[in-house]
Amino acid sequence: MSGRLILIGSGELAPTMVPIHRRGLEAARTDVVTVLDSPYGFQENADGLTERIRAFFSTSLGAEVVVAGLRRVEASEGTRLRALAAVEAARYLFAGPGSPSYALRVWSEAGIGDAVARRLAAGATVSLASAAALTAGVHTIPVYEIYKVGADPFWLDGLDLTGPLGLPMVVVPHWNNAEGGTHDTSRCYIGRRRFERLAERIEVGVVGIDEHTAAVFDFGGESLAVFGRGTVTLLGEGERVVGAGETLGLDEVGRVLGSGPPVRPQVEPSPSPGGSLGDALAVGDVEAAVEVVAAWIEHAVEGSAEARRELERGVVRLVELAVEGAEDPRGRIAGFVELILDLRARLRAEGRWEEADAVRGRLEELGVEVQDRPEGSTWRVAGPGLSTRDGGG
Repeated sequence: MSGRLILIGSGELAPTMVPIHRRGLEAARTDVVTVLDSPYGFQENADGLTERIRAFFSTSLGAEVVVAGLRRVEASEGTRLRALAAVEAARYLFAGPGSPSYALRVWSEAGIGDAVARRLAAGATVSLASAAALTAGVHTIPVYEIYKVGADPFWLDGLDLTGPLGLPMVVVPHWNNAEGGTHDTSRCYIGRRRFERLAERIEVGVVGIDEHTAAVFDFGGESLAVFGRGTVTLLGEGERVVGAGETLGLDEVGRVLGSGPPVRPQVEPSPSPGGSLGDALAVGDVEAAVEVVAAWIEHAVEGSAEARRELERGVVRLVELAVEGAEDPRGRIAGFVELILDLRARLRAEGRWEEADAVRGRLEELGVEVQDRPEGSTWRVAGPGLSTRDGGG
């Protein structure tokens, strides 16, 4: 079953877009948003933008955010594999502001575009806004180079996420932009005149998305729905303006764009030989986990591209688990334990020994050993593989 592609003209983190993201999360049956930070990876405020995105999804939608961190073309192989594994596992994938040309350079080096296309074909929800939305089509407008640097209008190759689904297109967000005031900044800042020159050079239809507007392509439901404040303009064999609240069948969208009816993709199933790594790890079955990885390796050697991707994802997850296991658990629980021991000290000072002992007993049941000394109480985390370094209390 194919997924959903949500294309947002602008305002992706505005209150008006909350219902759009909520519908996308519900359709994907998840409360986890995987964020690709590549489009703005070159900016000095990249960390701040990530935190803003995290805060929006957490506060407005109660969603957990996982960052598929890939900000540089020169990223290490480990960084690339971790980002790729995060994308391959995503149910709701989001990317937004920044530079479309920069994002394409980073993604092409890492194979991210192909991974996003696979997720869309496999049923995930892919939400792309502003700069990231520009990359979704067959061709991409390099906005910075044309509008800011003054290059003659030209196209870049885009990700072509919808071409394999039978609906090739070019996506232009900020379709109705009017920030220029005395000069035309519509058509994503380059203006109508330059855009028309560009449009003459391509053989696919155009989807223009107004600001604070979302075009939701539901490939499973075979429909295009428009939400937000503006309209979506379809240009190709004809022209059709779709208003907020309207829905069109994808057959009609294809007719207007001149691409014909959409197709249902044949998605290569994940082999998952030997069972599920997640299931084995969930019950702590080390032997079963080893058998799963061994089966992946054997399958990957046979030459299946999907098996190799599955193996990469599994290795990345195992490394992450190894790192998590190597962390000193005291760092994660110290604040809670110190607070409990402070309350226990007050009980002892008031002579409420039975209650103080009950607190100590409960801590020990949870793996925290408490030692009372003349100078105060200390504690340590006990258990197989856990740190036993003392802490003050």
